[in-house]
Amino acid sequence: MPNNFYEQAWDFSHGNIVVPIVDFESQATSRYWVHGNRLSEAFEQWLLEEGIDESIIASLLAADTRPRFQPLNEDSFLLILRGVNLNKGKEPDDMLTIRLLYTPERVISCNLQRSRAIESVVSELERNHGPDSIESLVIAIIRQLNQKIESVIEPIEEFIDAQDSDAFTNEQISEISLQHRKLLRLNRFLKPQIYALSSLCKNGLSAFENHSVYLANQLDTLQRIVDTVDFYIAQIDVINSRISHLSSEIMNRNTYLLSIIAGIFLPLGFLTGLFGINIGGMPGVDNGNAFYWFCGILTGIGVFEIYLFRRLKFL
Repeated sequence: MPNNFYEQAWDFSHGNIVVPIVDFESQATSRYWVHGNRLSEAFEQWLLEEGIDESIIASLLAADTRPRFQPLNEDSFLLILRGVNLNKGKEPDDMLTIRLLYTPERVISCNLQRSRAIESVVSELERNHGPDSIESLVIAIIRQLNQKIESVIEPIEEFIDAQDSDAFTNEQISEISLQHRKLLRLNRFLKPQIYALSSLCKNGLSAFENHSVYLANQLDTLQRIVDTVDFYIAQIDVINSRISHLSSEIMNRNTYLLSIIAGIFLPLGFLTGLFGINIGGMPGVDNGNAFYWFCGILTGIGVFEIYLFRRLKFL
């Protein structure tokens, strides 16, 4: 058996007493949990030595997977779940994957990146407040995944409520777009996760009969999370519509003002262009005051146009 093939190993074979496995060969007998890194060659070698079917190992270690529930026989299954990525330098919506293989004797889980959900379950076990069976372990992992997702989406509600404004800065618009993309990416994986948990609840494994209520609660929690994400997406769509409407109003108002200005200066430009042709016969060529008379006429035309536009309610 390869050394250091796991990151966490806990023995659930002593009833309510759950202890970490130090020497796996001598200590682990039945009903245990092993958590490893899916890229670890030692972990893959251990799976082969345990006699796990190669197709199951391939699913357990696959590079890219969507949430799903796959029954293997009447009392075993493969469960693939997604959780938010709370690691430093990562975005929460860059979701990480937790893969669980359940048999009556053991739970084998693995992931690639550090999982705060797994760490929370381990922390509970270390304080003797964690799950006391491998079935409740599965539910505890699901619960922690849901709690971490809730912690990410809760601040989004405050952000959306703060967007009650008739003017938006470029920074606000960029942040709204960023939050929208995050919610869409969360929704992409959380909706299939509902179907996975629903299939687990409906499968009716005998080992989970006493835990059916807890499973149903976690499914209900996830459904509520997805409904909340859908509601936030709809709210942001409304905000984006308001931003688009406000932008259209500003553009239309500016275009209207430019049109009015162009309408005022169009006849003035025509007259100044006409009197600038410098050919014989132009009126006022021999009159020294003709320029001033012409400026007065232009001013009068401009004032009359402004008065006319106001009467027509263009201004």
